[in-house]
Amino acid sequence: MAGEAEETTLKLIAEMMRSYSQILKAVAEIEEAGRQPFDEILKKLFSPEKLAEMRNRVPPNLYAIFAVALFKLTSAAPKLQNPLALSTEEKKKLSNEILEIAEVIAKIAASKQ
Repeated sequence: MAGEAEETTLKLIAEMMRSYSQILKAVAEIEEAGRQPFDEILKKLFSPEKLAEMRNRVPPNLYAIFAVALFKLTSAAPKLQNPLALSTEEKKKLSNEILEIAEVIAKIAASKQ
């Protein structure tokens, strides 16, 4: 039984490393496209001016959902600094919150096309 648990754990660690690799690749691609460091791109993308501009370009109901998602992201951000320190339940909850925020951002991106 312990062997199965170790095998499962190793498979999950490998999957986690693949996911982390995808994150790093996406950050590099964003930096290449924006020709700036990732944090600078985020600052500009979520600046008050850009948010005001976005408010005028997306449907009001979607912008309201986006605003709520930004508040959730702001409250989740400190937890993202050291997610391994979170309890298992907190990790699951944070994972769900991040996924919800990602879905809202994807809807915003699709609505601007």
